[in-house]
Amino acid sequence: MKITIDLTDIFKQQIELDKHIHSNHNLHYDDVLDELKLALAVELSELANEIRCFKFWSNKKPSEKNIILEEYVDGIHFITSLAIAKNVKCFDKLTINFNQKQYSKKEITIFFNELFESTNKLNTKLRIISWYKKYLQLGYILCFNFDEIKAAYNRKNEINHQRQNNNY
Repeated sequence: MKITIDLTDIFKQQIELDKHIHSNHNLHYDDVLDELKLALAVELSELANEIRCFKFWSNKKPSEKNIILEEYVDGIHFITSLAIAKNVKCFDKLTINFNQKQYSKKEITIFFNELFESTNKLNTKLRIISWYKKYLQLGYILCFNFDEIKAAYNRKNEINHQRQNNNY
């Protein structure tokens, strides 16, 4: 199944947040490219930790959906910042392929590993777009729809602006 997603609002909001952060810390995108990639990898790790798909040694269930969604949108913030930093223009319409099926823990783990393997190679527009698409596919695999993702992004974006206003 193909899903078309409009990320224009997220890109606009991220540009404003990034301006706020850069102004507060006297930075430019060129100063933080490596940090953005590492932050993205850390957020991806935190998401995997909440999902627990790789924890073959544990019977504990994944975290609640809202906690997983919150971790997921942290990744949206960083991949969007990286896309902006590399001049990947707003996606008016980004189309992803999504296989509507129940994914096993193993399949989700493999999906995470593929994202991890490519995180440090996010230095071209094509790779960033490909990674972004795969990350959006992951959101659907985790049973989020784009309205939920966008609403959670908006909430976290507000929090991030407040943090900048309070010398976070």
